[in-house]
Amino acid sequence: MQRIIDQKRGDKDKLYSLHEPEVKCISKGKAGKRYAFGCKASIVYTQQTGVIVGAMAFSENPYDRHTLAEVLQQVERFTGRLPRSATVDRGYRGKQQVGSTQIELPHPPKKRDSAYQKQKKRKRFRRRAAIEPVISHLKHDHRAIRNYLKGHEGDSINMMMAAAALNFKRLMKKLRSGAFLSWLKKRHIALRLLLCKWPYPNRAIESFEF
Repeated sequence: MQRIIDQKRGDKDKLYSLHEPEVKCISKGKAGKRYAFGCKASIVYTQQTGVIVGAMAFSENPYDRHTLAEVLQQVERFTGRLPRSATVDRGYRGKQQVGSTQIELPHPPKKRDSAYQKQKKRKRFRRRAAIEPVISHLKHDHRAIRNYLKGHEGDSINMMMAAAALNFKRLMKKLRSGAFLSWLKKRHIALRLLLCKWPYPNRAIESFEF
């Protein structure tokens, strides 16, 4: 309590919460909401499938660029490999490569770029902007907007569980789709044909019904 009484407006590392001392004041840079209180988090997802392959909460308020190496290490632990390239926003400017991963920042196409190169850049950076609705779903549908677990460990668990929930939700939606059922039916027919050609006594092909 004395720390709260003694701290001044311009002090660094101010205490914003008695029950959660790790809470930081994070600058949002938006006109409607200049600051947010909590912890900084990083999300990594694939451009093709939209699967979240990295979700990390940070105890301090580091500059975005300084979190890249740690986040990419987590992606390697989860997937077994590092991405060839990572498209990031301008908050990560200053690094062009981390390890074997090429860091790509959104910027207007150059005049000397061919039409194909311009189209490829626009498509890639539109996919970068697609992370915003993913973050919104994590916050409002999967409880990432408010954490009820204590400490930095609780922040990390809450972030990981929110990302896992969104991945499972998308997986179940894909399993219910007609395309998956069609694929499963084709595999089932192929299995029946294989069993018909397999010389195994007393095989009951009639028991396989789709």
